[in-house]
Amino acid sequence: MHNLPRLLLKGFHRLFDLIHKKFFIFLILSYLLAALFPETGLKLRDITLFHWNLLGVREEITFPIFQLFILLFNGGFGVKIREFITQLSKPLPLILGVFFNLIVPCLFVSLYWFISSLWHNPKERYDLFVGLILIIAMPIAGSTIGWSQNSNANIPLSLGLVFFSTLLSPLLTPMIFQAAKVLGGTYKPELFGHISHQINSQFLILDIVIPSFLGMFARLISGNVLYEKVIRIIKPLNEINLLVLIYSNAATALPFIIHKPDTDFFLLIGIVVFLLCLIRFHAGQWIGALFHFGEPTKRSLIYALGMNNNGMGLVLSNAVVGNQPSIILPIILYNLFQQILAAAFYSSWTKKDNLLGASTEGPAIIKGKQLTQKFKNCSSVNPP
Repeated sequence: MHNLPRLLLKGFHRLFDLIHKKFFIFLILSYLLAALFPETGLKLRDITLFHWNLLGVREEITFPIFQLFILLFNGGFGVKIREFITQLSKPLPLILGVFFNLIVPCLFVSLYWFISSLWHNPKERYDLFVGLILIIAMPIAGSTIGWSQNSNANIPLSLGLVFFSTLLSPLLTPMIFQAAKVLGGTYKPELFGHISHQINSQFLILDIVIPSFLGMFARLISGNVLYEKVIRIIKPLNEINLLVLIYSNAATALPFIIHKPDTDFFLLIGIVVFLLCLIRFHAGQWIGALFHFGEPTKRSLIYALGMNNNGMGLVLSNAVVGNQPSIILPIILYNLFQQILAAAFYSSWTKKDNLLGASTEGPAIIKGKQLTQKFKNCSSVNPP
């Protein structure tokens, strides 16, 4: 009996290690479960944990919002306030990240709209257009902080990108919707007006900005000793939290693919959405290489440019066009593709770091004793 706690801890450690090493496989399994067995995911989304009153706003804290809160808090906990202020003193990566997160997808969607005039079904063409606009109009995903933390990226930069893109979204998102109304012409222009009214800056502050800064404050008062103990638990829990969050989000629309198949339209959606996602991820890589940023900064830019807050997009789309799954499906697929690409980059970086050591902002110089130590430990992966 005395050995039971030790055996349980050892079992949990092995489980965390397995999830870390095979995260990509667990990611795909979470989507398959969402498509085939969505009931549990839908029930998780319906759970209301508590209500709170803050800044004069009464808000219902559901399980998915609480999960996002935990991700953002944990991301903020990994950041020293001094490092965040230092990042602000070197604003070029921050400015480039926010700017290209807006420009690159807008150019892509504009190109799609002109080329898609050849498509045989105007409604399908427009529905995909609306879905793409909902994707690119959302701020950078808060989950990028969790990915960045697990990938040895520049966490202060990731936090800054999420913070400022969210802070600017009440201004930028309506601008994108207005541009979409002009680009799309007279075909259902009122749709974007309805969606614009769903943007709530108080929601953005309460659920995105505040959790991040609470995490940073907790890091400030915890001290280095407590931080080193807690971070070993936070990182593997981040991965499990991400998997559950992905499953519950995907359960809202993936079953439509099975129950209402439309092969040619689904193929069009898949190709266009995947290209958008791929270009955005690589845009972060290209910008990092062009401006000679260090490896952690490149990783943060890749996640930031590739991943948008599609959970917020799903909330808006369900509220406004909930009876049109052809608009919701592009958002679901983009969320799928961005997680797959994030996991692919994450896996490649994990292998690289295990062999060459943790990334640094300076030149990639690996001392002989560091390299030797890494090769000794390459059979066991540290928690992300």
